[in-house]
Parts: sequence; C-alpha cells; structure tokens
Amino acid sequence: MQLIPDTIDWQAYAQQTEAKVKVKAASVFTDELLAEFAPRDPKHKPAEMFSTKLRDRIEFRPGELTAWAGYNGHRKSMFTGQVALDLITAGYRTLLASFEMQPARSLARMARQALGGLRPAPVSLQAFSRWTDGRLWMFDHVGRIDPQACLGVCRYFAQELKGAHVFVDSMMMVCGSEESMDEQKQFVTDLVRLAQETGLHVHLVTHCRKPQNGEGTPPTKYDLRGSAAISDQAHNVITVWSNKDKHLALQKDPSDAVALAKPDARVCVEKQRNGSWEGAVGLWWDSASMRFCDDRMSAVEPYRLAA
Repeated sequence: MQLIPDTIDWQAYAQQTEAKVKVKAASVFTDELLAEFAPRDPKHKPAEMFSTKLRDRIEFRPGELTAWAGYNGHRKSMFTGQVALDLITAGYRTLLASFEMQPARSLARMARQALGGLRPAPVSLQAFSRWTDGRLWMFDHVGRIDPQACLGVCRYFAQELKGAHVFVDSMMMVCGSEESMDEQKQFVTDLVRLAQETGLHVHLVTHCRKPQNGEGTPPTKYDLRGSAAISDQAHNVITVWSNKDKHLALQKDPSDAVALAKPDARVCVEKQRNGSWEGAVGLWWDSASMRFCDDRMSAVEPYRLAA
C-alpha cells in the first residue's frame, strides 16, 4: 500500500486544485455575456430609488455592497429608510438591521415617509403594517453586535427567508473601535464575500470623520471614518450631506429667497463599480413626511400600498 507522504503542502495543493477548476476559457461565459446585453423584461422592476432623481442612475444589484456615508446627524438613516421603501415597493424582500434605534421607531419614520404625513391615522398605520408582510423584516436588537453574529443574521435572511436586501445600520455598532482597522477590513471583506455567495445586496451605513473646517463642505469617499477598505472594497459608495447652513439662514429669516432656492441635501454617488453614472444630485426635505424630494415644489404623495 502506498502511503501519502507527510511532506505534501496541502494548502498549496488546494490552491492548485482551485485554480484548475476556476481558470476557464472566456467562451464558457457566453450565456452570461448575452444576458448582459439582453433587453430587460418590461415587467421587471429594477432595484433602484424611484422616489428621487437618483432613479435610472444607480441600481442596487445582487451580490454587491453599498456603503452609505456621511457626517453624524446628516440624515443617512432617514435617507436609507426611503431607499428601503422604494425597494420593498418594487417587491424586494428587505431586512432592516438598525442597531441604533428600536424597530418601532424605525417603522414610525418609514410609515411617515410611505403615508406622506406627520401623524398618519391609525387605520392607515394598520394598512401600512399589513402591507409590510412578506416585504419588510426588522432585526430586533439595539446596541453592539459581534461581527460574526451580524454576518449570521444576513446569511439567515438570504438563505431561510429568501431575502434580497439587508441594511446594516451602522458600522460603528459592529466594529466599535475606530482604531481596529484589521477588524473593520475583515468585516467588510466578509460582507462582500457574503453578498457574492448569497446574492444579497448589503447596504452598510457608516460615518465620516468630523471635518476640521466644519460641516459646510460635503464629504467624499476619502472621508469615511476608519479603514480605507470600506470604500475600496464596496461596489458602491454614496454620501449623504445635509445643508445645515441653509437651515441656520432660514431660522434667522424664513423668507430668505437665496436660502430657499438651495437644496436641503446633497446625495453623491462617489463610486459605482458596475454602473456608468457617478455624480451628485440636490434634494429637498419635507419635514412632515421625512421624505427627500426632487425639488421644493414637489407634492408628497403616499406610496401605493398595493397588495
């Protein structure tokens, strides 16, 4: 009987075997290539933000990671809540894992955005709650969570509940130390791998460093707090910035025409690896509905809560 020698480098052997399996002729991918250029099914609703002028400019594709970034208090979570509403309206099963806010508070914000008002009637809230069945899930946990536990929640949602989108809000509740660059890099690497393996689109809310010269200048992808791996590995990086100078000007003079003409927020697609558009759009804020609008004259209509 021939014995297997102890001197075999099993790691090197495994890498060679993987290479033999994964190195393929380009023509093997002909079907996938054709699919890239095939006309889109008119019944298909793309995973995009239809409620703002970002529509048709960025799509949240399966197997990708989007980093949502901004200064503290600049309504990142508010904006991503509206993104989630657009996705579930289009039929995408979505999980909101907010570690900074109780589920009921997050739902209250989303209900105002969906129903278009400050204090929705109880019957409307009940209709909204029924409408979320089979569309929206909440992870009932507030506070710090271990990275592996967070990854486990995402994988469970993808595999057991056939989910399509997960919002992780926020990075600092998973990797608490800004100094632990290795932990952050590993977590983002694991999120990218998880998205690729499951087909999930992972939305990761993260923060930007406090600017030395104030918050009057919008951040860029280079201002993300912590490891550069966040923006390097993410497929998409989108920054959300609130125009607080405008808010201060209107506090002094509510009829200031110059201030009123300026957008309340700037949302910038800093990076879109698999898309063709990058750039910024100005949006206006409707305080009653907590919704972002294309312009200050836009009428806030309720979402169509179809069965």
